[in-house]
Order: sequence, then structure tokens, then C-alpha cells
Amino acid sequence: MIRFSRLRQILLCSLAIVTILTAGGIAYYYATLYTVDEAQEGYLALTGATVLAGEGLEPRHSTTILIRDGRIVEVGDDGDVEVPSRAKVLDLSGYTLMPGLIDLHVHMGPSDPVFEEEGVGGILATSKLVIDWARFYPGTRRAFLENGVTTVRDLGNEYVWIMELRRQLQDGSLEGPRLFAAGPIFTTQGGHPVATFGVDPASDSVRLPSTPEDARRAVREVASGENRVDLIKVVQERGGPGRSLEPIAPAVLDAIVAEAHEHDLPVTAHWGTLDDLKDVLAAEVDGLEHIESRGVLDGWPEDILDLLVEEEVPLSPTLAVTDAVLPPQVASKLRQRAGEFHSAGGRIVLGTDAPINGLPFGASVHRELELLVNGALTPQEALRAATSDAAGVLRTDRIGAVEAGRAADLVVVVGDPLRDIRDAKNVVMVFRDGRTVVDRRSVGQIS
Repeated sequence: MIRFSRLRQILLCSLAIVTILTAGGIAYYYATLYTVDEAQEGYLALTGATVLAGEGLEPRHSTTILIRDGRIVEVGDDGDVEVPSRAKVLDLSGYTLMPGLIDLHVHMGPSDPVFEEEGVGGILATSKLVIDWARFYPGTRRAFLENGVTTVRDLGNEYVWIMELRRQLQDGSLEGPRLFAAGPIFTTQGGHPVATFGVDPASDSVRLPSTPEDARRAVREVASGENRVDLIKVVQERGGPGRSLEPIAPAVLDAIVAEAHEHDLPVTAHWGTLDDLKDVLAAEVDGLEHIESRGVLDGWPEDILDLLVEEEVPLSPTLAVTDAVLPPQVASKLRQRAGEFHSAGGRIVLGTDAPINGLPFGASVHRELELLVNGALTPQEALRAATSDAAGVLRTDRIGAVEAGRAADLVVVVGDPLRDIRDAKNVVMVFRDGRTVVDRRSVGQIS
């Protein structure tokens, strides 16, 4: 009897411990999801700031922005805007206010990878990744907002997963940047990222059509219903010395683009070599990702450059991702090529390709801005590449500028980013649909 009683106590104690741990785990899970506190309702007036206004980001001093229910209703000089008596007023004198930044090339995932060499690996690392995957990576979403990035475009991820994240960001279940998503990448069995990163060919993150009919069917699958993607991404990549890759057959590539256009979806293309570039331009894609050393390192062919400018094909050079791994002299040449494209009248927009090559989410946008300026854009032009020009690529007039009718996705910084682009990373406040998601106005919190 004594032994049975003792056993019973042990079992009850064990059950209590399991219950407590389970309850604690569940509480932690939900407490750290990073959800929306509350929507911005009523009137909010931001006064006194120097505002980079309109699509041109023209500086306006001592300016008031009147916001109602998450949307900008008026922008005018202090004193000229009639602020309702019931409005909440924030004096931002001495700060610069600009539109929320847009990163047009990311792959949503963990913001803090755990590596074996750091002493935390195996089961613990895997468990953390699995748990954060289920919670849609709250650290990643927070990192974007903390760096003033209020909109991102995901260019390759698991289809069902990324569409569910987009839905929860849209309906206010989760906090984070606006999300536009391509869903799965269209590539080949022997292409990138299957043959390069080891992505499972059966994964929900890739589509591998081998015939024009397969291509059209695969596009239709992701182009309709509540999980309709925002664009299609294709990878046309022959590889380079030491590693040849399988590009998409021209007839299949043509079918992908044609079907996407029939569904009013733009197509953006990852390309590597000059032949890859010729292929995607012949298929009439709507955008280009990357400038790589295997492509136009020694200069743009004049006929191709003329075509890109004439057709107004936007290019996201993703200089930060190559700058992180290439020799300095090669990275410098790629910046020159981006500058030449811009000087010729080409459309440069900002994308980072984070987290490839270890690029941090959010913070890498500021590195990309610096590299674009180093490549011959003015700070104002670089900021437009990350705001109004990027919004144009997204085919939306809802974001990308501080003007009436736009969403109140706003960033407040210390300094003058039109004078020194590095000031854009001095983020003090961030508004997402008018709600405050970052506030570092207290002393000591501004870098």
C-alpha cells in the first residue's frame, strides 16, 4: 500500500509538471506570436516634421500629416491643416518623416538562424525552427518593421505556407509588413534552387513544368482562388564555370509568361548569364532580379540596354547579396553596371534577397540603399527605388508615398536621408496603417 501510494504521488507530480510545462509552452507560443495590438482609429495628427512628400519625396518643412483610421487624409503646412479637437497629436519637430520602405526581394524565414558552431544545434535548433515556422517567424516580421520596412515581396517560398502568412497579415491576425508573394519558384529539375540549394523537387516551394501544357497548368493553379499569388517568379539560369545548370526550355518559358499575363499577373525573372537575360526578355517578362558577375560584368550590350530602357523593365540589382561574398573589385564593377543602367534611363528598384548569404532582414535594406548611392544614384533616387518606384512595380497606389489617400505606412528618422542616405537607418518611429509599431523617442534608443 505504501509503495502504491508513493507511485501514485510520483505519477501525479509528473503529470502536474507536464501540465505546467505544456501550459507554459502554450502561453509562450501565443504571447510571442507578435500580433497586432489594436488598429488606429479616429484622427491622428503628426506635426512639425520635415516630410518627404509625394512620389518624388520632395522635402516639406514644418508639415502636418492628418491620418484617419489608418489612412492619410491630408498633408499640409503646420497651421494650414485643420486638426480635429479630438485628434491625437504627436509633435515630431526636428525629425524627418518618409514613406515606409519596401523590399522587393526577400524569402521569408528565420531572422536568427541557429548554427552548430555557436553551440546550439541538433534537436534544439531544429525544434526552434519548427516552432518559429508554425508561428510565421515573429522575429523576422519584427526585424522588418524595426528597420522601417513596412512592405516586402517574397520571391519564392512554400505556396500554402506563404499564402497563409499573407492572409494573417492582411486580416490583422499578425503584426508585420505588408506581404506580396510569388509562392513557388518556376524552375527546372537541374536548375536553381533545386540543384544549388538542394530544394526537394517535390517541395511546395518549386514548380518544374517540362512542357508548355504543364507550364500553363501550373500557373493556373496558383493564379486563381483565395490563394492567388501576386506575381510569378521564373529562374532562367545556366550556371557558370564549374557548375552548369539547366535553364527552362524557351517554349516552356514562353508558356509560363503568356499564361501569367492572361491572368493579369506580372512575371519577374532571376537570370545569371547574358544568354539567360536574352531568353527572359524574348519571353517578355515584366521585371529582372540581380546583376551577377556572369552576366554583364564587362558592360551592358547596347541593344539590350536600349531595349530595357525602352520597355521600362524594372531591375532589382540586389547588390547587397553579391557584395557580401564577391571580391571588392568585382562588387565594385556590379555597382557600376547598376549605375550605368540608371544613367541610361533604366528603372532601378530595391530588393535585397535576404536572408541569402547571411543578409539580415530589414537592416540589409539600408545596406542596399548605401550601395545604390555608391553606384551613382542620388539619395533621393535610392529612396524612391525603395518607396514610390517599388510601389509602382507592385502595381499599387496604396503605399509608397506620403500623400492623401495612401495608407499611413510611415517612418520617422533622425537626420536628413536626402543629404546622407545612412540617416535612413536612424529609425525613431514606424507606423503601419497608422498604428505605432516602433517608438524609440526616449533618450538612448536611437543609434
